[in-house]
Amino acid sequence: MNQLLWIAGPLIGLVGMMSGGFWGVGCGWIVVPAMLILGFEPFDAVGISLLQMVPATIPTVVRQFPEIGWKKDQPGRLVVIPLAAGAIGASFFGKLLNEELFRFFGSPDVLQWMLAGFILLIGVQTACSTTRVYADEFGAFPPKKRFGVFGTGVATGVLSSMLGLGGGILMRPLLTSVFRVPEHYTSRIVRLMVTLTTLSGGLTYLFHADAVAWQVLWGAMLVAAGGFVGFPLGVRMHRIAFDTGYAQYIHKSFSIVAGTMFVSTLLNVTGCREASRIAMIAIAAGMTAGLVVFTLYAAGHPKKGGSPQPLTDA
Repeated sequence: MNQLLWIAGPLIGLVGMMSGGFWGVGCGWIVVPAMLILGFEPFDAVGISLLQMVPATIPTVVRQFPEIGWKKDQPGRLVVIPLAAGAIGASFFGKLLNEELFRFFGSPDVLQWMLAGFILLIGVQTACSTTRVYADEFGAFPPKKRFGVFGTGVATGVLSSMLGLGGGILMRPLLTSVFRVPEHYTSRIVRLMVTLTTLSGGLTYLFHADAVAWQVLWGAMLVAAGGFVGFPLGVRMHRIAFDTGYAQYIHKSFSIVAGTMFVSTLLNVTGCREASRIAMIAIAAGMTAGLVVFTLYAAGHPKKGGSPQPLTDA
């Protein structure tokens, strides 16, 4: 196993899962490129990215589980169940599709090109959309929307398992912009789904030819060590920004992250590994500093029309 991972792994987990907690998504978009830069094989990078998310997200997901609402006509039944059914079932086919793509194209670079294109698409979509900011009431959700959510789950499960993403990077913009699910529920639903899809998809990479891929397990554990601190910290920062009236900024700011990750991944896949490493360091430092500064600013400059709820843990 790469010795540098003992230092870089927890740092990557800290920064990645801090952003994951803040935006309510997984952090495969930073972990997969980082693992590839550190010299891991594409399959191993995807497996590490998926499995490392599970331990860090479970405590927060368990605490927020009742807040989703599981009674009749509430998001738990109308959104989470069809979303989970599609995502978990489809996630088991991601690795198979990966293997077929590698066999067809004859190069693992196809994974990185797909990741770059997917990140760019999400960045553009997020920048051009809005979210239901402080509408905490969950509106009508007819059967047509439920079928749409199920389809979203299928797409999320396949892409999550193929690219090593938590799935939240796809679910969040669709839930907020297409299905108009309020932010209060979206963040909690996405965190729950990230945990479920990464666990089901990650297990397919952990076991290979009836043996445990130990490099994937140890790599995931090292990255997860940083995620234990980063994820709850990011969730807390999200709550501060949300409660002080900056929810729309939270939504749109993710497009900046997607854009920078697109550049980094593009540099790596075109052979500019040194430039990609420099970009990764700059992104990690800039992202961490930016989230801290933004949260402190939001706490000191609350906007009118923010959430009426007091500042509490998310």
